[in-house]
Amino acid sequence: MFNRCPGSLAGAPTIKVKTCPECGGEVEVFSNDVKVDCENCGFTVYNDVESCIQWCKYAKQCVGVELYSKLKRQRVAFVGVANAARSMLAEALAKEINTSSKLGFVSAGINPASEINPNVLEALQEENIAWRKKPKDIKMMGKADIIVLMGPEVELPHGIRKDATVIQWDVPSPNGRGVKDCIHTAKTLKVKINELIEEVTEGE
Repeated sequence: MFNRCPGSLAGAPTIKVKTCPECGGEVEVFSNDVKVDCENCGFTVYNDVESCIQWCKYAKQCVGVELYSKLKRQRVAFVGVANAARSMLAEALAKEINTSSKLGFVSAGINPASEINPNVLEALQEENIAWRKKPKDIKMMGKADIIVLMGPEVELPHGIRKDATVIQWDVPSPNGRGVKDCIHTAKTLKVKINELIEEVTEGE
């Protein structure tokens, strides 16, 4: 366990390559970085002990209940059919809206498309959000504490749920429609996301 920030260590910063727990990609982390977002999937990789707490099953035993409870984040996964519109919008908006250090967001699709719906990118530009992620297969999503199914037609594959809390939203897909429909969907999602964040972080 660190008694001080890694950035306070003497000498020039050193660099190491860590493996992203979500996508398996390489993430370059300097010794004075507290956290770095994976360029491949956007997952936040923490330096040293904080990273372990997010994914290691022995973390609670290793660092103790008090520190574990303080640093552990809840991972919220927005799941759609293609991960090209609603779920991707939800992830981008949630990351923009959220101010809690104890929440992280990802998105995935049951049958992911090859590319994001271009109207989604325009809708996100309306929110001043630059976005470059590509649709992801739910099998590559990793563990989630809360899974949000974007519509009634979205069903989790067998074995994905595990011990996650599953929430079902009823947000019509804007796929096959215009930019205005995507913008309307984004506005609907912002309300729902704010409510979700408020509910999950209540008492912080």
